[in-house]
Amino acid sequence: MPLDGGPRITRLGETFFAEVTEIHLGKPLNDKLFEVLHQAALEHAVLAFKVQHLTDEQQVEFSKRFGPLEDDLMDPTQHMAFMSNREADGSLRDPDSRLSKFLRSNQQWHSDSTFYQAPARYSFLSARQMPATGGATQWADLQAAWAALPASRQAELDGLILEHDFQRSRMKEGLVFTDEERAKWPPLRHPLVRRHEETGAKCLYVGSQAETVVGWPEDEGKALIDELRAFCAEDRFVHTHEWDEGDIVMWDNRRVNHRGRPWDEGAEARIMHRTSGRGTGPTMVDGAAVDEYARWQALS
Repeated sequence: MPLDGGPRITRLGETFFAEVTEIHLGKPLNDKLFEVLHQAALEHAVLAFKVQHLTDEQQVEFSKRFGPLEDDLMDPTQHMAFMSNREADGSLRDPDSRLSKFLRSNQQWHSDSTFYQAPARYSFLSARQMPATGGATQWADLQAAWAALPASRQAELDGLILEHDFQRSRMKEGLVFTDEERAKWPPLRHPLVRRHEETGAKCLYVGSQAETVVGWPEDEGKALIDELRAFCAEDRFVHTHEWDEGDIVMWDNRRVNHRGRPWDEGAEARIMHRTSGRGTGPTMVDGAAVDEYARWQALS
C-alpha cells in the first residue's frame, strides 16, 4: 500500500502482519502519519519496521503516541522492559538461573499482561543484539483462528470464561514462587472470546497464562485450552519474524498471541527492549465479560 509521501505498507502474513518501509520512527509522528499507522495496526495487527535503531527514549516516545504505557514488571519506576540474557558485567547469564527461566516462559504462546484486569493494548519490541542463529519471534492471528471455526463451535465457546494464572505459566519452566509472590499476582478471569474494542471483530483469547475454564472440571478445561492453543498455532495463522538488529515490531495484544523462539543462551546474547501500552479497561466486571466493542462505542 504505497502512500503519497508516506510509508509503504506490505502485508506479509496470510491474514495479518505487515512490513512498514520508507519511514523513520526516530522523528515525531504528525497526526496524519500517526493515523496511517494506527489504521494499519488495526488492519494488520502486527507492524514490522526494519532497522530503525531507536534509542530507548525514541522507542518510549513512539510507543506513547499510541496511548499511556505500562510500568515495567521488574522495575515499576520505568516503562522499558530489558529482556536480555547478558548480565550487567557483560557476561552471559546462566541458562539455569531463576531469571533465565522466568524470561524463557516468553517462548510459550501468550498475549501480554493478562495478569492485569485491563491487559496491554499494543506492545513494542526492538532488537538491540541478536544471536547468529535462532531467537526469532512468531505471532498467531487469533481473529483469523476464530473466523475459521464453524458457527456451531463458535456458539459453544462464546461466553466461556478462563482463569489466567501468570505464575503457573512460569512454573512450566520449573520456577517456584513464594506465598508472598503468589499473593502479589493472583489469578484473573478473562473471556475466552474477546471482541476488539475498536474493530468489533471477535477473536479467541487464549495463551499460556490461561489455565482453567470457570465452571468446568479442571481436566476438561485444560483439554479445551490445549486444543484451542494448538489450533491457533497452525501454520495458516502464524507468521515468523527473523530479526535484524535495529528492527522494531509493534503488535495488538487484543488480536494476536506471540512467542520467542529458542537460541543457544549459554553461547550468544539476545537483547530486546519492550514497551507496552496500557489497556483501556477491564475485560470482566462483577464476574461478567465486558463487551469491549460496546464499551468503546459508548465512550466514543
